[in-house]
This record gives sequence, C-alpha cells and structure tokens, in this order.
Amino acid sequence: MTCTLPRRPACSPPILVASLLLCSSATALADPPPPQNIPERGANLAEPPDANVSRNANASLDANANANANTDTNASDESQLPLPYAPWLGTGLSPPATPAPARLPAPYARPRAHPRRPFEVSASLSAFLPSCGSGSIDDRACLTVSPGPGLDVLLLYRVHPFFALGGEATLGGFGGPGSGWLSSAGGGARFFGVIGRVYFADDGPWDPYLALTLGAGSLTLETNTATDADTATGAGAGAGAGAGAGAGADAETDAATSGFGGRIAGGVDYLLGSRFRLGPTASLARWVAYREQRCGSSICREEPAAYGRLLGFATLGLRLTASFGEVL
Repeated sequence: MTCTLPRRPACSPPILVASLLLCSSATALADPPPPQNIPERGANLAEPPDANVSRNANASLDANANANANTDTNASDESQLPLPYAPWLGTGLSPPATPAPARLPAPYARPRAHPRRPFEVSASLSAFLPSCGSGSIDDRACLTVSPGPGLDVLLLYRVHPFFALGGEATLGGFGGPGSGWLSSAGGGARFFGVIGRVYFADDGPWDPYLALTLGAGSLTLETNTATDADTATGAGAGAGAGAGAGAGADAETDAATSGFGGRIAGGVDYLLGSRFRLGPTASLARWVAYREQRCGSSICREEPAAYGRLLGFATLGLRLTASFGEVL
C-alpha cells in the first residue's frame, strides 16, 4: 500500500519581495485621529453636528464684530465674570456646615485702683466768712463783724459710687472788734440739714464732688448798740442794785435770725490709702428768715434787726474723711 502526501506549492522569490513591499507601504503612515467634537454648555446633544458647527461659526462672527467696539469693556469685565461652576466643598450633596464659634472665657475685669466704700464720716475745719445786710436803721453792726472759725461734720451713706445721702451739722463763729480770729465775739452760725452729694469718679486717687444741703438754723450778729428800750429793760432787771447808774449806757445786744437755708459745697479729696481722704472744700450758704429777734441782757423779743442782719456765710477749709464697709 502506498501513501500520497499533498504537495506544497512553491513560492518564487519575486512574488515574496513584492508582497513585503506592499505591506510595508500600507502601514508606514497611520491615519490622523479625527477632531474631537465637545459640545458647549447648554447645547442640545440631540441636534446634528452641522447645527453646532453653524452656531459656533455665527457666534465667532458676532464676537469678532463686537471685539473692536467693546475692547475696554470686555477687558474690565473678564476679571469679574463668574466661574462656570461653584467650587465643591464638603463630603456630601449639602453644603458644609458653618463651624461653631469657639467659646472663649470672658476676659478678666480690670481691677479698680482705690475703690470706694459705702459709709463715710467726714469733718472739716473751716474759716467762716459772714454775709451781712442792712437792718431797719443801718448796717453799722456789719462793719465790725469779721471771719471766724467753724466745724462741719457729715455722715454719709454712699448708695452708688457716684451718689451719697446723709446728714450735716455746722457750727461756726464770727470775730468781733478787738477780738482774736478764734473768738466768736461777732456772732455765730448753726445749721442742720440733709445732704446729697454727687461724685465724679468711682476709682483712682482723686475724688471730686459737689453737694447740696437743705435744712434750718440760726444766725446771730452782735450789735453792741442799745436802744432806749434795751436800756430801760436793763434798768428794770437791776432795780435795787444800782441800776440807775447804768441808765443811758451802752448794753450788748444780739440780732438773731432763724429760718430755712440751703448750702452748696464742693471739693476734691485725695485718697490716703483705702480708707482715708483729705482735701480742700468750699461752700456757700444762704438764709430765708422766718423770725428775727433782738436779745439784750438775756431777754429776747421778736422785732426786726435794726443795725444789721446776717444773710448767710461762706466757708473755706480742709476736710478729712474716713470710709468703712466693703468696697463698691
């Protein structure tokens, strides 16, 4: 038995070389990629590409036509044009939550230097300057009266660092002819009232203030001149004891004025530590008289002052104040 194998066709060399040349010329240069067609924002994707191309061409022509006319305006507006999208922040679809402000501790209050205290006791040693007016006859008694010493005492409750209420008592004297400055030979003043004081500082070493006092009191003026009635009264009181020798002689008389008064005062205190203050003070007091008396030989009767009457007084002195209680 014999087996016959298929015969392989023979390939000539010229045909093989021609095939290689054709293959190499077909794959030497690759075809260029097609242009990308990216639709503009808001474009209808269902429209054909030719419509987009024509629309883009028309928009380019319009832009070129208006470029020369709006060069300056477009240059300024380009920097203000919004972005085509908003920046995305956060991890979800909702915008990120605003962080809560940090809770910082409250700042420490500035410590006050020399704070005020509620209770105050004050005393001043002052010179009393009388204010004198004419009487029913003349003002001869006013020519001899002179300034004298006096004392003023206050008790205050400081309701607020800028306001205080309390009571006031004043006792002073006036000098007379031939007497020293510390005497009260020319008369005297007594005044009691309710005081309200306003302060202008709640801390610090200086404590300025203004005060108003309303009250009542009396003013006494030594006249040293007697009328005939005074002489007769003195003669009757000394009957049987040689009163006739005193007839016609001068007798010492007083003109006393009682009434309501008001007093305005002011001053500046300097703090000496935390409880004591010292400073100058000045005041002016005026009287509204409701009764006048003349007194001679320890006997007084109501009648107008004849030789002068006191209308008020002014003071100038030095005040010392002590404070107590917890700081305000």
